[in-house]
Amino acid sequence: MPRRFLFTLTALACLMTTLSSAQPMIKSVKTGQPVVALTFDDGPHATQTQALLDLFAHEKIKVTFFEVGNSVAKYPELARAIHAAGHELANHSKTHPKLGEMTDVAAIRAEVTETQAIIKDATGVTPVVFRAPYISHGPALWTVLGELKLPSIGAAHAAYDWEEKSTRESITERCSQAGPGDIVLLHTWSEKTAAALPAIIANLRAKGLRFVTVSELLALAPPQAAP
Repeated sequence: MPRRFLFTLTALACLMTTLSSAQPMIKSVKTGQPVVALTFDDGPHATQTQALLDLFAHEKIKVTFFEVGNSVAKYPELARAIHAAGHELANHSKTHPKLGEMTDVAAIRAEVTETQAIIKDATGVTPVVFRAPYISHGPALWTVLGELKLPSIGAAHAAYDWEEKSTRESITERCSQAGPGDIVLLHTWSEKTAAALPAIIANLRAKGLRFVTVSELLALAPPQAAP
């Protein structure tokens, strides 16, 4: 295993053991490094995932894909392609429910752990970060994430590409506002997002930012004092 990857995992593990409950969802990281994390929800998608992978290979950047377990089971070859290209695979639940409205801890645990298993079976990699569908949280979900020691990832900036009124231009404008340490939320399936991405990448590069995965970003967070 590469030394850099081992360092990232070690730093991430240390961060998770000291993460304050006062800030349970991570939207950005305070860092002096000029880095930004682009994230893509709801994949793998039958056609859009490969189109995104081709774009990212051309742009020479790495991103994080928050994947739905059932979609990974349907398209395991796309999950493997994501991993082979060096991107991060992350957990976005098995069936994409509003977990914050659920109170059954066992049902929520199954949504998360079964997705962990599906992604590992497809790629050999177990995700180390999680994003709730609809960014919907409740006490039962926090209980499960605490048990599994999975950080919940939000976003400092969102494309709002799920809104019908969104356009390529509005998506570009929203995502281009990101700064150092920020996490940006987009969706794999959105053709408008795919069309906006070259301009988003160019605008963020013009700010001097480079692109990292969520785990790489979290590893840059300063150590937190023990409670």
